[in-house]
Amino acid sequence: MRLAGYLALGAAAASVAACGGGGGGGGGGGGCTPGNTAAMTISSSGVSPKAVCVLPSGTVTFTNSDAVPHGVEFDASACPGVSSVTVAAGTSKAVPFPLVATCTFHDSGSPANSAFQGTVAVAQAAVSGPGY
Repeated sequence: MRLAGYLALGAAAASVAACGGGGGGGGGGGGCTPGNTAAMTISSSGVSPKAVCVLPSGTVTFTNSDAVPHGVEFDASACPGVSSVTVAAGTSKAVPFPLVATCTFHDSGSPANSAFQGTVAVAQAAVSGPGY
């Protein structure tokens, strides 16, 4: 009985670590509880995680671990108040998300490459779907 309790606690902790405002997992369906901040990494193979969530007025930090700059371009009509940014190689940029929205983005240098596409959900409550 005690072992089952520890296993359940461990699973709950892993779930929170995998989907909280800090980032989210990268795979199939799941959930994300928004926080004030989240982080995404851009590498030569793409964006990870593919989806994160933050509260309104939250910030997502995009870190470029690649050797070339990457442009993070948002759909302005779906994501009001958010500016696209260029993240130089080896640097980070914090992007504020002021309003509730589902903000999709792509790398301006390769807009059709799905490895360089992602989603930021700006929400008051937990969200779910592919990529979280």
